[in-house]
Amino acid sequence: TMTFSCIVIASVAFIGFGFYKINRFDVIRTKGIIIEDEKGRDRILIGAPIPYSKDRVRTDSIKVKQHWAPSFGKESKNYMKYYKDYNHATDGIVIMNAEGFDRILVGDKLADPNTGKKMFESAGITWNDTKGWELGGAGVNTSADGMSRAVIGLDDPKSTNEAVHLVALEDGTKALIIGNENGRLIIGMSNTDSSLLQNKGAFTGVKYFDREGQQVWEQQMNLSK
Repeated sequence: TMTFSCIVIASVAFIGFGFYKINRFDVIRTKGIIIEDEKGRDRILIGAPIPYSKDRVRTDSIKVKQHWAPSFGKESKNYMKYYKDYNHATDGIVIMNAEGFDRILVGDKLADPNTGKKMFESAGITWNDTKGWELGGAGVNTSADGMSRAVIGLDDPKSTNEAVHLVALEDGTKALIIGNENGRLIIGMSNTDSSLLQNKGAFTGVKYFDREGQQVWEQQMNLSK
């Protein structure tokens, strides 16, 4: 009986191992991935560009008109007119909340914010509030002529104004920019003419510009030895 039991156990083990298989994938090649939550709602889009999602507010004109256009008041019709030309694609990852609003975008050629077209092609990360309004980002912006600048930005959640930006521009200017509806304060330095600082020649110090972009005050550091 002991021998018979051993034979049975060995047979079961052999059969079990015969049906057991390890699935291992060294490379997965695909055009896109959509990850759903437990309720079947699209939540993460991965691709180059990201795949279309029926749940994404960004690409649903009815939802855009419902959720975003009213914020522009009398200009809501013009907003919808301009919105159709915005770039909604991203080569990378877009994470949405349960309502379908973009929360985090990571990758190359990031989508435009829902308030206007980007002046530069942007690679990096942007983050939005729960209704899809952009509140900041970090990355590299590349202009049409191929010049690049590194930027970290924080936006004002109570307005469309840019609040705080840290930049390293293509002309060598480095600056911290703090702004609101009245103007902007810039702490920066440049060894040459700078369009941001509006200086001729080298400058290191602080400048304040009004809402029209006119300089109203400056304090330059004395760099003489």
